[in-house]
This record gives sequence, C-alpha cells and structure tokens, in this order.
Amino acid sequence: MRLLLKQPVDALGEPGDEVNVRPGYARNYLLPRRIAVPITEENRKDVAAARKVWAVERIQEREAAEALARSLEDLTLRFERRVKTDSNELYGSVSVQDITRRLAENGFEIARSRIILGGPIKVAGQAAAVVRLHSEIEVDLPIEVSPVAAGSLGVEPLPEIPTEVSASRAQDEASDEDGDAPAPVATPPSEEADDSED
Repeated sequence: MRLLLKQPVDALGEPGDEVNVRPGYARNYLLPRRIAVPITEENRKDVAAARKVWAVERIQEREAAEALARSLEDLTLRFERRVKTDSNELYGSVSVQDITRRLAENGFEIARSRIILGGPIKVAGQAAAVVRLHSEIEVDLPIEVSPVAAGSLGVEPLPEIPTEVSASRAQDEASDEDGDAPAPVATPPSEEADDSED
C-alpha cells in the first residue's frame, strides 16, 4: 500500500516521502496515528506545507543538539562506590539512571533513552557512555568510578552480632583470666529425681 508520510519514521522516510508499506502496518499504525495519509492531491499540498515547518524545526533541533554537544565535551562524570575487598568490583553498579541523575545535577536534562551504555558499570576505573543528542550527533561521555572505604559514604560495616555460642565462649574466657572455674550450668531436675523424693 502506498502512502504519503506526514511525520518522519526511522528506516522508512521523512515527511513528504511516498512509501510502500504492508497493508496491516498502514491500517494498524500509520493511518490511525496520522503519521501517513493516502496519496491525494489535497494531501500532497498539506504535507508540502507541513514539510517546510518540519525542515525548520529539524534545523533548530540540530543547532540545539550541537550546542549541547559542545557543552558536554569537557564533562567527566565521577562516581564513588564501595568495592569488594581485594578487587575493583563494585557493591552494586553505576547505571543509566545514575548517569541521568548526575547529568541533571550538572545542569543537563537529558532523557534516559538518549544515553547508551553497554551495561551497568560494575568495576571501578574508567568507562564511557554515549549520549545520542540527535540522529546525527552523538557525544562520548567519560565516566570515572573511584573506590572508597566502607565508612566514607556514610555506610558503616555491619557490627558482629554475638551468638549464644560466642557469648558463652566470652564468659569462659573471662573466668579463665580471673582464675575461677566456670560457673556450673543449672539443669532442670529430672522426673526420676522427683519420684525418688516421694
């Protein structure tokens, strides 16, 4: 089915392009959303006017993306994370959401969908993300993840919780140091002892 695009569609075309698509794609997606219209002379005139507006908007979007790209060129995002003992492996990771939040803290409101990261960063050191600002403009964003000590992020290591065995061992050690024998452990009288007293 041949249609006239009113809006840009990735891998299909731009406003004003005549495209040939499957009937189901046209009926279920393009036509109901007014992304494309049937090819008529009236629709051609309407789309030609819309294409001029779209072209101006496209130029403005590109200029804004270029300005933002220049602002991001000297930016390096830095994170501090706890690492596991004897390795650079992080407790947790640095994710796209973390990067989006840190960009916002630096004054850059960029949608998560525009940040490309191969996967969560799970090791301290150097890494990079790609920020896609425009279909033709991408910026490499350096990321540094520094390892920190457990207490410096406000996270204290968990205290050792004494168990019944360790408490009893501590009592024995204290008695040995004083030279006293450990206190006998009281045991409940057995039923046989009760019977013998009667």
